[in-house]
Amino acid sequence: MTEQNAATEDSVDLDYALAAAIRLHQTGQLDEAAAVYRAILEAFPTCAEALHFYGLLMHQKGDSDAAINLIGQALAQAPQYSDAYNNLGNIYNKLEQFEQAADAYSKALDLNPQNAAAYSNFGIVLGHLSRFEEAVEAFTMAVSLMPDNSEFYRNLGNVFKKQGNFVKSAQAYRQVLQLKPYLAENYENLCVVLYLQGNVDEAILLVKQWLEHDPQNPLAVHRLESYTGELSLPRASDEYICKTFDSFSDSFDMVLKRLEYKAPFLVADAVKEIHQSMAQGLTILDAGCGTGLCGPLLQPFAETITGVDLSVKMLEKAEKRNCYHQLVQSELTAFIQAHPACYDVIVSADTLVYFGDLADVSKAAAQALLPGGYFIFTVERSDKSLDQGYVIHPHGRFSHDESYLQSVIQSAGLVLKKLDKVMLRYEAGEPVNGFLVVAHSNVNQ
Repeated sequence: MTEQNAATEDSVDLDYALAAAIRLHQTGQLDEAAAVYRAILEAFPTCAEALHFYGLLMHQKGDSDAAINLIGQALAQAPQYSDAYNNLGNIYNKLEQFEQAADAYSKALDLNPQNAAAYSNFGIVLGHLSRFEEAVEAFTMAVSLMPDNSEFYRNLGNVFKKQGNFVKSAQAYRQVLQLKPYLAENYENLCVVLYLQGNVDEAILLVKQWLEHDPQNPLAVHRLESYTGELSLPRASDEYICKTFDSFSDSFDMVLKRLEYKAPFLVADAVKEIHQSMAQGLTILDAGCGTGLCGPLLQPFAETITGVDLSVKMLEKAEKRNCYHQLVQSELTAFIQAHPACYDVIVSADTLVYFGDLADVSKAAAQALLPGGYFIFTVERSDKSLDQGYVIHPHGRFSHDESYLQSVIQSAGLVLKKLDKVMLRYEAGEPVNGFLVVAHSNVNQ
């Protein structure tokens, strides 16, 4: 066999093995694919494609450090490998290392300016970095290259919304609806910016159109109630809470940080006072714990902390904080009712804003507290006297008036210790005012 024939045979064997590995990889047979990638790299240690794809596989298996190392090796062998830079950016993005992700996407686009997906990915991380003008440019390029891709228009609408440019955001979201009609997320996105524009009448028409083809959709039902008050819902439905917060889980902490979210600190300060007076570690229930923002703040005062939430995806985020002794997926009132005389403190930070009627949850809390225990929560504040004591707003949350809170706490058999007027966060640049409620059970109950 000549040297030329041997080289050709090696090339054919490598191409065949790489194609087989990629086929296994694409069909989810990760262990089998990994074995083939390793065999290829033993024989051809500088094969950039094998290094790249093996890196992607390692990321899928949860070893992002190995993935970054392998793709780095691939790029050392093939510096013009645009797809490898794009996928390296995807890994850094997933790790929330946005500067590194932006650098990788920029290099991918320098090498291949026609890569629409890379422009979209670049725009997403630029948005995370608050480089909004650059993000708009990136998404605009993605749209120009693939004008029928609804996801690119959605991303463009998202960044315009972050900029506060609700008119252009609505235009982008309308394009999404044209390309992908009848999807709940697309209606929801457009409804939000129409509300932020103050265009509630158009938002109502849009929700009614949405309900014509999806009459039981919990997001649409809740929006109609929020905009019109036609349905007189006593609280947001479990289905609405799950859908809303499952979809919000990835960006929740980042969004609230930008809004200067204060509710966890307010309830934690109240718990600190209780801890000082009791001089013992507290058994705490975080009702509606979300991603666990309260957990690290409560941990210094706790013997145990239990978190309960309806959203599985939010609980997955909370688990990563390593603050909770137990995390439970459940509707919070039902969970509290099922645990009588269990807790020194029940906290609920910015969760009961999705409840109008607080009677059931307050009575449940009273029964779940140990003698002398405390129920601490925040709600949004109405400075007007309301017929029911609460009202739903177009943004989808309830506010409560002072007399209602006094009455519902008393009716639950609790003693009101504090009813402080507080500022909870900013929204659209305006402060959201609320109440911090601290109530306790009778020591002799």
